[in-house]
Amino acid sequence: MLKVEQLRWATVEELMRFHDKKVPFADWGIKGHNRPFILENCKFEKGMKVVEVGGAYSDLPQYIAQNYGCEVHVIDDFGVESGEQLWSRWGSREELAQKNPDVKYIFERVGNSNNPTIPLDFYDVIFSVSTIEHIPHEAMFDVFTHMGKMLKKGGVMVHCIDLQIPLKLHKTHDLKGLLLGTIGYYLYFMLSTPFAPAQKPQLKTLRGWKSFLKKTFKDISFDGVAVDGAWTSAVDTNIVVEPMEIVYSIYPPKNEAKLYRRNGTFVLIMRKL
Repeated sequence: MLKVEQLRWATVEELMRFHDKKVPFADWGIKGHNRPFILENCKFEKGMKVVEVGGAYSDLPQYIAQNYGCEVHVIDDFGVESGEQLWSRWGSREELAQKNPDVKYIFERVGNSNNPTIPLDFYDVIFSVSTIEHIPHEAMFDVFTHMGKMLKKGGVMVHCIDLQIPLKLHKTHDLKGLLLGTIGYYLYFMLSTPFAPAQKPQLKTLRGWKSFLKKTFKDISFDGVAVDGAWTSAVDTNIVVEPMEIVYSIYPPKNEAKLYRRNGTFVLIMRKL
């Protein structure tokens, strides 16, 4: 059985606390919240078996291995087998593995429970940072089913997932765009979420994620966990969002004017009972 302990937006107040406490990796923006959140909430202890899903070139696995004495894995194909060229700009994945000898790199993708390279019923902690949102929605059922099998009893999954904050201007900056982007989107989310199957989920809202998890894991509990709806999320000013300068300088087209949409980040913590 899985128990959802948190499914909520990451908050600016948390981000400020991480800075005040000088938690390692505390910075500004989404990842500046997410990496300290992992360190603060995963309760790493010596001897734990830990894996970052989609860790790529992150320094977090090496830090955890060296400072907590955990056995740390990274599961990521770095886009090699899938033919994605994006990751090659940071160098060879084999050279990265040599650079970080305390981390075991498994050059695969999560989602195939029959893959003998990825151990099942093995990990005390499974975590990810700004990774899950890049998985195609139709593959999400297989990915979460696989992670559920990878996690040992008593283990915890902690995911920090980027998500565009729902309800916004649609295509035009006028009353029509406002109405379509609020009432129109709200009705879409409300009507599509209950009927979306786990294999083709609606993952554009927190309630969409809750519905997906309930359909994926039949034995799952949300006791005591209240999940924000689209209206509540849209007016919440305490959500950690991607700063405008990052959107301008990193997202294509780079260093060119583009429409800024509020991309927030939410946290998902599930424990296997």
